[in-house]
Amino acid sequence: MTDDRVATSTPRPARRRTRLPRAVVPVLVVVIVGCLGSLGYLAGSRAEDGASPSERVAAVFGEDDSAVRERESAMSQAEQFVLRVHTYGPQLLDAKNAMPEYRELVSEVMTPKFGADFEEQAGLAEATVAQAGVARTAEVFSYGTATIDDDSATVLVAGSFATSYPDPQAPEDSAKRIDTDAIPFRYEVSLKKIDGDWLVDAFQDLTGEPEQGQLPQQLPQDPSEPAAPLVPEEGATP
Repeated sequence: MTDDRVATSTPRPARRRTRLPRAVVPVLVVVIVGCLGSLGYLAGSRAEDGASPSERVAAVFGEDDSAVRERESAMSQAEQFVLRVHTYGPQLLDAKNAMPEYRELVSEVMTPKFGADFEEQAGLAEATVAQAGVARTAEVFSYGTATIDDDSATVLVAGSFATSYPDPQAPEDSAKRIDTDAIPFRYEVSLKKIDGDWLVDAFQDLTGEPEQGQLPQQLPQDPSEPAAPLVPEEGATP
């Protein structure tokens, strides 16, 4: 006997998308805003004890304040090193055509070992200033900690320095100077912690071979002529 019945499948009901009731949406918005406000309050409350912005954020997310302070101290010292080593000019010369204040300011942020290396090269800067009237200023755009532990740190510093020299048309007028274009730089500054202070122990130029503005190997005959560049080795003072 033949079964003439045709097998049929029962269609599955279409899935219904679950939607939040309209009354719930405003409640969720209020909760989210409240959470953000709480984070803001916790971060802002740190300002009462003089905490920096990074310390306030660290406090919210549980980072140790001492670690934040150490990182900021290392970065600040690296910034000071770059600014000080790239800031000098005729106004710093003494009666012996030396720049003792420049040497002192830069040496203050260096380890004794690196400071000794700097003293050997500082004479080049003094010579360019005394003989060609060269001056230099620096600006730091940004910096950040690459590595840090209990007694050593590596900080990346980016910025630029500009060099100027007396106007050849008016060499006796100290107010008239020729400004060169700013030269960008990226440095990797290595620091060591000695007696509780972060001090620069070496640095590496990540920009590549330095261009005009580096301490020259030979002084130009005419102050308007560009100086021959000096290619520094790792840890050498620019």
